[in-house]
Amino acid sequence: MIVIDASYTLALVMPDEERPRSMAEVVTARLGTSTIWPLEIANALRTSLRRGRVLAADIDLLCQRVAELTIDVVAPPHVLPRRYLDSALAHELTPYDATYLDLAMLWRCPLATRDAALQAAAGRAGLAVLS
Repeated sequence: MIVIDASYTLALVMPDEERPRSMAEVVTARLGTSTIWPLEIANALRTSLRRGRVLAADIDLLCQRVAELTIDVVAPPHVLPRRYLDSALAHELTPYDATYLDLAMLWRCPLATRDAALQAAAGRAGLAVLS
């Protein structure tokens, strides 16, 4: 199992992104992610449309590429905001990014991310990082 975040996912599918070095390993693994992931992907696509990074005609293909990754979206084990605030503060992350880190720590598996702060936090937590 590998936990994948939105930044890594977007690097796999966006036409103007450099593909991750670890792409072959990640796309053939079982992937899991946080429940915020679909919202982050949707927001990034919306922002990309608004900024002219992609065309409206590209969205269906990008969404299809994301869906082909077969990522298991799982509910967080904690439902109280305090848990994510504490994790964010402890790891110097946003609460959003802390959900990915918490999931990788729970599953004791690598984290696929292009986010520098999340990479650093995963490294400090002793997790393998795929970037």
